[in-house]
Amino acid sequence: MKSHIWALCCLLALPMVANHPAQAQRQLIDSLKITLTHKLPDTTRAITYYQIANTFFKQSQLDSAHFYLKPMLKHCQRINYTEGMGDYNLLTSSIYLNQGLFEESIRSAQDAIDYFTKSHKLKSVARVYHNLGLLYKTMGGDLRVRANLEKGRSYILQAISINQALKANQNLAENYINLGIIYEDLEDYERGKECFLKAIAINDSIHAKPEAYRVIYNDLGKNATVLGKYEEAIVYLNKALVINLELNRTSSLVHNYRNLSTAYQLLKKPDQAIHYGEKAITLVEVSKNAPLTRSVYKMMSQMYASTGQYDKAYKYAVQQKRIEDSLMNIDKTRTIARLEGQYTLGKANELATIQANLALAKTREIARIESVKEREIAVIQADENRRIAQIKAITDVEKTRAVAEVQAKYETQKRINQISILDHQNQLQTRQVQYMAGGLGLLGLLMSILVGQYWAIRRANGRLSVQNEIITSNSEQLVSQSDQLRTLMKELHHRVKNNLAIISSLLTLQANGLTDDKAVQALRKGQQRVQAMSLIHQRLYQTDRVTIVNIREYLTDLAESLMQAYGYESTNFDLQVDVTLRELDVDIAIPMGLIVNELITNSFKYAFADQERPLLRIKLDYANSASWSGITLEIQDNGPGMKAADWQKSDNRTSFGKRLVVSLTEQLDGRFELITQNGTLCRLHIPQARMAA
Repeated sequence: MKSHIWALCCLLALPMVANHPAQAQRQLIDSLKITLTHKLPDTTRAITYYQIANTFFKQSQLDSAHFYLKPMLKHCQRINYTEGMGDYNLLTSSIYLNQGLFEESIRSAQDAIDYFTKSHKLKSVARVYHNLGLLYKTMGGDLRVRANLEKGRSYILQAISINQALKANQNLAENYINLGIIYEDLEDYERGKECFLKAIAINDSIHAKPEAYRVIYNDLGKNATVLGKYEEAIVYLNKALVINLELNRTSSLVHNYRNLSTAYQLLKKPDQAIHYGEKAITLVEVSKNAPLTRSVYKMMSQMYASTGQYDKAYKYAVQQKRIEDSLMNIDKTRTIARLEGQYTLGKANELATIQANLALAKTREIARIESVKEREIAVIQADENRRIAQIKAITDVEKTRAVAEVQAKYETQKRINQISILDHQNQLQTRQVQYMAGGLGLLGLLMSILVGQYWAIRRANGRLSVQNEIITSNSEQLVSQSDQLRTLMKELHHRVKNNLAIISSLLTLQANGLTDDKAVQALRKGQQRVQAMSLIHQRLYQTDRVTIVNIREYLTDLAESLMQAYGYESTNFDLQVDVTLRELDVDIAIPMGLIVNELITNSFKYAFADQERPLLRIKLDYANSASWSGITLEIQDNGPGMKAADWQKSDNRTSFGKRLVVSLTEQLDGRFELITQNGTLCRLHIPQARMAA
């Protein structure tokens, strides 16, 4: 159990260290490695391996990332963890892409799409399409192979389509960044710039962190360089450089330095160009990213050639050529391996055919020998069966004679016993005749008594029949009155619900006509409280039991209506309603509904502002212990939390909502407590005595 808690703590720490530099990431890797030394479920162990590998990948340590990713596979396969298999193949594809192994990267990406589709993870499918777009962009790359670039663009557009449907704005911004890069490779720089500006607009709308702007600034700088706006390009590139230096992102820094070197080179400032070029060379040799290293060497060769330093230009041109040749050799090696595999497969098929023919001949010979043996065995068994039949016939004759003698003795003894039994039965019948004569006399006396009682009972039944008719008439009248009363109660609840709806509409109209935000908020709070009571009465007139509320459906409807009122959808909100108690009396349901409305509204207002995946948990259950008996209501969010001391603090500025909760708790004879536990946990206890009342 301790090991599970340790693993959970490490996984929860990931978002906290994501914005810190390499030292924090190193500490995260160390803590995750310690987690692996504990006994963990397969799912947790697979996720831990993935987090370590992904952190190494972000630091451009591809060998370490691949080393820690491999053990994840067997744990996912053992429990058929399809989402984990998708994550494994997606990260493997990204590592192969950075190593220049394009064919392996495509295969892993296609496997990732299959696994994510099986586990219904559309957002992850969009991530794979995004990576495939980058892969084909890289393959199109410097040589401007238009077919690959067009295919990369189509994959990015598929990712955009999915993320727009899911309203995944953070991923959508990244899609537009890489779509803009592909447009630049297609030499459509204006459309590329439009994509970068769309990405900035999306990040501004979701108040993204500075890290989200680093790639956009770098690409805008490169775009401005191509369009001849070198000063503007340097401004954008320096903005990106500040962010990348803080995050220590090796690959991004290489892109920054390379683009700054190119901009200064075109501005005829060779000293700055060489300065940033050498910085790019130093970092790219650490990253082990083959395509990126090739592009930096090409830039350095062109820069030194433009400044007249032909020896250095030649040196970097040779290194660029060596990397290109190695990437081509990879393709050749892959082709040879395929041919060798086909040759090996052909030889294996020939060998298997020969072995199969030998086995068939052997089987036929064995079958022939066994057939001869079976015929010999059949002759022997036939002789043996004849001898056994003769012996059996002699035995049956002797057995029949002995059975006949025994049967004759048995029949004689049986007749003697029957004569004795018949004599005994005659004596019993004589006694029974005597008993029956006496019984008939007694029966006549009883019949006379029964006739007298029959007439007495008949007179009593006549009187009871009249009384039953009166009772039946009264019962029918009571049933009719009960139906009328139930109908009136339903109509009453219906009219109360309609009146509350009118009040809610009036409050909405009044709020729309006000300009004071505080007044508007106060009216909207009042409207929500009215709607909470309206839901109760709506539930009451929709059922035959006019004083009982289905509290499970009521709490679900109340939470979903507030969620929609504050602009949340079920796709981006985690709502958990766990109600064991199905029905509740209306006298308790109405004040409880108002309390729930206040607490949920408070969570929507203050808890979810910075939450990527808001969570709201509502639980209503029985509580039966030595110290407490009744029901317990819990409402918990995953926000920043509220201190109990702040809640208990009382002054003249205490909000109406808090006073309402306190007042309604006292009305229910309940006890309210507030706990800070992964957010804010509000717990209301209602005693059994209040429930009985």
